[in-house]
Amino acid sequence: MRVVARLFNRLPAGVACVALLAGCAGMGGPPPPTLEQVVEMSRAGTPADEIIRELQKTRAVYALTGSQIARLHDQGVADPVLDYLQDVYTESVRRDTRLHYENTFFWPDCFYCYNRPVIVVPK
Repeated sequence: MRVVARLFNRLPAGVACVALLAGCAGMGGPPPPTLEQVVEMSRAGTPADEIIRELQKTRAVYALTGSQIARLHDQGVADPVLDYLQDVYTESVRRDTRLHYENTFFWPDCFYCYNRPVIVVPK
């Protein structure tokens, strides 16, 4: 009887652990689109707002050089998409810098303390 009682006393903690792990498993999200896919969407006539929404869903951040941005423009990517790509990268650098210098007391270089964007370095 004591064994059964001990088992039921530990059951809520076990269920809570399984629920937490199951919740964490779904946090990955879809992979970010490649720049080639962004160009394909643009050439296919996908509106800029829809491409931006797709990029926002994946929280993708692309570290693009000026020549890469110019090449994307020449390949037909709309200006609002290019502006979004550059603005998101700039904001991610600002956020990382701010968090690095403002939050070093509790957890220096804590990777899991905030939602970092996915930085994609194109080839």
